[in-house]
Amino acid sequence: MLVLNILGGLGVFLYGLKIMSDTLQKISSSKLRSFFNKFTKNKLIGIGLGAVVTSILQSSSATTVILVGFANAGVIKLTQCISIIFGANIGTTITAQIIAFKSSTLALPLIGVSALFLLLAKKPRTRQIGELLLGLGLLFLGLKLMGAYLKPLKDIPLFSELFISFGTNPLLGILVGALVTMVVQSSSATTGMIIALASMDAINFPSAFALELGGNIGTTITAQIASINTNITARRTAWAHTLFNVIGATYMLILFYIKVHGQPVFLHLINACTPGNVFAGENLARHIANAHTVFNVFNAVIMFPFINKLARLTEYIVPGKIATRDHPQSYIDDRLSSSPPISLMQARKELTKMNYHVHQLTTTAYNKLLGKSKPSLSNQEADDTEQTVNSLHNKLTQFLVALNVDILTESQHIKSNKLIHTTGHLERVGDYATSIINQIDNQSIQLPESLTRIIEPLFDKINHQHELIDHFLLAQPSTQNSEILNQRAIELEQMLRREHLSAMRTKQLTTQQGLAIVGLIHNLERISSHLKQAAQSIPFTQCSSSIESD
Repeated sequence: MLVLNILGGLGVFLYGLKIMSDTLQKISSSKLRSFFNKFTKNKLIGIGLGAVVTSILQSSSATTVILVGFANAGVIKLTQCISIIFGANIGTTITAQIIAFKSSTLALPLIGVSALFLLLAKKPRTRQIGELLLGLGLLFLGLKLMGAYLKPLKDIPLFSELFISFGTNPLLGILVGALVTMVVQSSSATTGMIIALASMDAINFPSAFALELGGNIGTTITAQIASINTNITARRTAWAHTLFNVIGATYMLILFYIKVHGQPVFLHLINACTPGNVFAGENLARHIANAHTVFNVFNAVIMFPFINKLARLTEYIVPGKIATRDHPQSYIDDRLSSSPPISLMQARKELTKMNYHVHQLTTTAYNKLLGKSKPSLSNQEADDTEQTVNSLHNKLTQFLVALNVDILTESQHIKSNKLIHTTGHLERVGDYATSIINQIDNQSIQLPESLTRIIEPLFDKINHQHELIDHFLLAQPSTQNSEILNQRAIELEQMLRREHLSAMRTKQLTTQQGLAIVGLIHNLERISSHLKQAAQSIPFTQCSSSIESD
């Protein structure tokens, strides 16, 4: 029963932490966008961004999973990811600092106040404040419950000896801390349990710090899991997180054996910068929190000059060259669907791949219309490409529909729907292009020169429309004016119809040929129209960014 009670307290703690994290992410989604817009080659800025974003998300695992998603989408480089990981390890220590306050008496008052906000609030922002207070209250309540149910363990000789052994044998403490964190998937939960034990005077500082180092290693399992079936850069990002934390724990383990007055030298450093004696039980929680922060700052400072070396080391662990061919992987990942800005960015990137395949079909249709000797795709390749387009349409639609409505802002919900419309329009373009390809193959249509002279500039406009869609999806500036392109395409379509009627009147075409070409012209018009609507459906995002905000 004692074990179940401890697990219950841990569950309340984790649930409170999740509510806080989800609420802070909803409140700050637009700010997160502006942070990630500032990705630069300046590694110091990357560390700062990592620290700030992780402080907001309340989880270094969440930040590294986001980075894995960015790396998989090809919008961030490995060295940038590594600098942000350094900052994420610093930012995650804010949770330890919060729970180190003796705030268990605030748990129920915070939950009570949050209930008033949740029951009486009419505005979404006010309700979010209530959710934030509820999460904080549950976090403190879970900590209080864990402490109460862990207290009897210190009176059991087996457990008290085990806790002491973590300090005398820090490698064992690190392994246990890593294992516990891998199981609960949260270093903050491990920190919470350590501080709960410390508040009951059931654990000393060396043991607590060894467990904390293990928690730093164990938390990297989340990014490793997220990187499964992703591209090389994403997998290297996950390994960079693991290596950074393992290297830090390794040299800190060595410092455990360098002692001053019988105690590890690092303990004296923490004692010097923290009020109160570390050997007094009432001060232990704050010393543990500060040790967590100082270690991660120290580790970032030590490793900062070696970011490029760390990146090179990940290349040995995850060998291979980064693919440079067009769209080598799937950009969308259901495991990251809990973060709407990332999910919408991934959908945009996947749409560029869909647009690429559709463009191959329209180019093949053009080459066949004009009787080019080598069309872009063979008949079998065209059929396979159409199947790919249909598959992408279904995959994207399901992905966007499945986004968690509860954490989508109204603006993000609108953008998700617009991207679904864009997907549908591109799928229709693929259908019409395939219809042209099949019609020409089946009916052996020969176009008179008067029509080919108009079809060439019309397809030129269609090519520009494809390029414009890519620019809109990637939020890049374009020299093409969509309205001018669309107007010119309409003019060419009208000219094509007039020339077709003229060719019929002058007997350049038989009745059967004329009717067949009517179908071709209709398909060309629908291609141009759907490309126009696809571009117009793409939600506006500022240039140089593809991360969605409010």
